[in-house]
Amino acid sequence: MAEFSEVLEKLTEGAELPPAEIAILSDLDRTQQTALEAAWPSIPDRTRIALVTEAVRLADERVDVEFSRFAGVALQDPLAEARAAAIEALRESTDPRTAQLLVPILRDDPEEAVAAGAAELLGAFVLRLELGTLAEREGEPIIDGLRAVVSDMVRTPEVRAHALEALGPRSLPWVEALLLEAYYGDDETLRLSAVRAMGRSADERWIEYLLEQFEAGDPAFRLEAVIAVGEIGSEEAIDRIAELFVDDDEDIVKAAVQAAGEIGGEVATDYLNEFASEAPAEWGELIAEALDAATVATFGEQEQEQEPEE
Repeated sequence: MAEFSEVLEKLTEGAELPPAEIAILSDLDRTQQTALEAAWPSIPDRTRIALVTEAVRLADERVDVEFSRFAGVALQDPLAEARAAAIEALRESTDPRTAQLLVPILRDDPEEAVAAGAAELLGAFVLRLELGTLAEREGEPIIDGLRAVVSDMVRTPEVRAHALEALGPRSLPWVEALLLEAYYGDDETLRLSAVRAMGRSADERWIEYLLEQFEAGDPAFRLEAVIAVGEIGSEEAIDRIAELFVDDDEDIVKAAVQAAGEIGGEVATDYLNEFASEAPAEWGELIAEALDAATVATFGEQEQEQEPEE
């Protein structure tokens, strides 16, 4: 506690902390969190922003630090830049309390980028709920919050789009209705988010809609559609994916190669080998990685087929 108090004193004086001292703000107990909350308004703006930014960097580099409670304090910062950085500090958190912090930010934060960032992180909790690793009672407020934002026409398309993508993994009839409404709507941001959400659903029912976007004149839609098809992993789409190996947009070609690797199977492997024989040398590493991924995907499918039924 003495070290912690010393760190707080340095922060209120505007000092820049070295990583070893920033790590002291990891794994805060409730007493320390309360003390940080009390001291936070006294820390200069520049110091607060630098502190949260460095905490994010430290969390990316080390597995022995955990800044959830620290970030919970920073989420209340009056500066949007600090709040946005605090959301990044929570990116790897699987604690349901993190979602409890993010739902009000999604709902009430006046800064579009901050609210959108909260929605993006909540998508991981939606996936856990769908997979059964998050309790329904903990997931219900998340789903309700995201649904309310998607349906709120006052909110910006950017925030609504992120909320819609977060809902993508949830297999409920009203989620399907929201995706179709956005897909056929007039707002391009929401239409593109519907394509992304279809991929995150991992549901083959959306393949026909995604393949439709392979013909889109806008390369952004072709790109997101091929990424989504790769996420779903449907072997039925592999012929169409291979057609994009000659797309005029290099990003789409790269995404198609990666999608083929994700899907795997003999057909995908044949297409990748054929493309490797024709592609420029600088494509070699990308294609090799896709072939490795295809091998893993194929092996995983074979193992599932060989599992005895109970």
